[in-house]
Amino acid sequence: MTEHPAVSNQNRTEPETHKVKVGIVDDHQMVREGLRAFLGYAKDIEVAFLACDGREALEQTVRTEPDVVLMDLVMPGEMDGIEATRQIRTQAASVHIIALTSFQETERVLAALDAGAIGYLQKDVSPTDLLAAIRQAAVGRAVLDPAAFAALQRMARNNPTSETLVEPLTSREQEVLDALATGFSNKEIASKLGISDKTVKVHVSHILSKLGVYDRTQALLAAAKLGLIQLDLKHEKPPSNSTDGGRCV
Repeated sequence: MTEHPAVSNQNRTEPETHKVKVGIVDDHQMVREGLRAFLGYAKDIEVAFLACDGREALEQTVRTEPDVVLMDLVMPGEMDGIEATRQIRTQAASVHIIALTSFQETERVLAALDAGAIGYLQKDVSPTDLLAAIRQAAVGRAVLDPAAFAALQRMARNNPTSETLVEPLTSREQEVLDALATGFSNKEIASKLGISDKTVKVHVSHILSKLGVYDRTQALLAAAKLGLIQLDLKHEKPPSNSTDGGRCV
């Protein structure tokens, strides 16, 4: 009987897990450094770059190709966060952008989403929710806080259906869209409607195609503009007294 030498634990290597690369864009150094320090504690996240304005954000994103960018919206210089988001989505379409801001006005929310942001969060978001949002955005899932949902709700309320899709949504697709608007995940939608996760993915794909968009956030924005959804929110967050922007420090 042949004996095999025991394998030393020192020779064993743990399988490498993919880390979510994150870019941080904010004109305040304390915010940038604070976020970098906080994200440094997450084993599955690494900070790809820090940038203090839109132009630097665009250059660093193209250079480092992060999975997610946390984007301040109001910054000094020739390119604010909304324009930087639009440019990044044009030049690095695989990058997912979360607007992280102190503003919650409807116009600003809609402008960020229209520019291509997959998420919109207030800067007072909890640490746990921020980490969850980054992980969700990295795999292409929309992450919207109550203020952003409220903005879409106001748009839906103020836009009664006046346009029609070339190919209307089926009743089942409408049910899936309504569930998406409520913030349900695929698994939750499947459970709610009594269908499989795979079937939900098929319906979502059809919805995106019919609305002419590429992700769920854009689907909600397009549907709200068409008056196809009525979001049911229990409450809205009170207006923030803080201001965004100022000089880049």
